[in-house]
Amino acid sequence: MKKNKLYLFILLAATVGYSWISWNYYTYGRGAGGIDLCLFRKLTGLPCPSCGTTRSVLSISHLHFADALYYNPIGFIMALCLCVLPVWVLIDTISKKNSFHRFYLNAEIIVRRKWVAVLLVSLVAGNWIWNIYKYTS
Repeated sequence: MKKNKLYLFILLAATVGYSWISWNYYTYGRGAGGIDLCLFRKLTGLPCPSCGTTRSVLSISHLHFADALYYNPIGFIMALCLCVLPVWVLIDTISKKNSFHRFYLNAEIIVRRKWVAVLLVSLVAGNWIWNIYKYTS
């Protein structure tokens, strides 16, 4: 992906993410439910791998890390991305550098390795199993 499109995408995604988290934070608070927008869960009755991520990020914002881990471990990755990536992109843009773009291109090469892809897919599958287990027990 070209640098400008990537940076615009990151900033737009972060804006949407911050808006969603803020709306849930001020409307429902930590772990109090919220709107269920998961189409997969509505169609199948089972949670998707990312179900619980909003509650997880909200729990992290309240420093309730055990709750965050229970809701969805992906929330830690999402919270880190929401904190680091927009700042990194803005610093690159202001300083006219491309360190994030280089990082992205290198990460893309690494993820294309078969063993890395299998590991990442396995982690997502494990998380999905965890979500289904929580939901059905």
